[in-house]
Amino acid sequence: MKKAIFTLAVFAMAFGNVGFAQNEAHLKSTEKEIIFRHYGLRNDDIRPSEAIWSTTTNESFKTTYTYDEYDYWLVEELTEMNLGDGWIPAYMITYEYDFSGNVLEANAFESLDGEWVEDERALYTYGSDEMEIVYQMMIDGQWENSSKEVYNYNGDVTTVLIWAWNGNTWSSSRLNTYTRSGNTIELLMQYMQGGAWQNEEKCIYTLDFDENILEILVEFWVNNTMWEFHQKNVYHYNGGVYTSMTVEVDNNLVVEQYDYNYVDGNATHGECKIWTGGSQLVPGDGNLEMAYNYNAACNEYYGVEVDVTYIDVTTLKEHAQTASFKVYPNPVKDEINIQAESFAKAEIYSVTGQKLMESNVNTFNVSALSQGVYLLKVYDLDDNSETQKIVVK
Repeated sequence: MKKAIFTLAVFAMAFGNVGFAQNEAHLKSTEKEIIFRHYGLRNDDIRPSEAIWSTTTNESFKTTYTYDEYDYWLVEELTEMNLGDGWIPAYMITYEYDFSGNVLEANAFESLDGEWVEDERALYTYGSDEMEIVYQMMIDGQWENSSKEVYNYNGDVTTVLIWAWNGNTWSSSRLNTYTRSGNTIELLMQYMQGGAWQNEEKCIYTLDFDENILEILVEFWVNNTMWEFHQKNVYHYNGGVYTSMTVEVDNNLVVEQYDYNYVDGNATHGECKIWTGGSQLVPGDGNLEMAYNYNAACNEYYGVEVDVTYIDVTTLKEHAQTASFKVYPNPVKDEINIQAESFAKAEIYSVTGQKLMESNVNTFNVSALSQGVYLLKVYDLDDNSETQKIVVK
């Protein structure tokens, strides 16, 4: 049977302008991506194959993504840099998974004098409604704790508690709370001070009916009394395809603009322009959010321009079989139907492997489930099984 894969977490590299040029590697989780996947807003069928981007310092970078040909998993991200005399290795992340496709460990390496040197790593553990990521740095040949994130899923509310390591114990430092209500997701960012959580920043994501992001309103907590407008990110679409994003400040002044070109619904080229005080925007460094799989996912690259090629990971398995059953509708809000020639029973699991529902009929009412991604396991009369991902809206 075809093995279904759901990868809960995805990593991204954060590069500083000068720091990355000095081969300072940074490993971090993409928190927004993790939360959006939990809410069912991201899909992994189309993924990057190669990305080449440039910065204002005339450096060019290339990341090559390698996937496991049997399980479709991302197993390596290799980043090379070009200072004008050819590509040389700079940074690499490797991934390890459990049998369900959950990331267990990610290891970051930097290239020093032609040798790969362990730099940082992230260790994942999963519970029924929790996920924990511990970040460690290699110091003097030993792994030392740096920070950790604890994700707690409670229906439409997800909290991310960020801890700092002070040398011998953990102390809570930041709390990010995501709350989904219909087509709105609110992110409240707080920090610990004086033994209590203090407001700092708030982001309000507005989605359309197809769950594309329409805008992100960013507000700062001012004088411990009120929320004050900071900026608004506006996403522009043409024919349902995400073509550009603008960052607006007071009086609707556009200070950043990101424009994209598409092929088959996937952003293949992106360009960043920024406002420097003149009469027009000029090319500059920024986070180029490349949307692919028809706006259903994104990857961010820091620079002026980026070109990305993609791969359909559903075609990677040479001997992949055609699914023995069909599920509709998917995404689903209330009732899901299973069409199979030989049907015995079906089960629904959380992405952490907890069985939530079971039925001997080919119709499920999933209205009691929270919004998010689940695994549907279907058995035939010979007790063979196959698993597919479903999204509950």
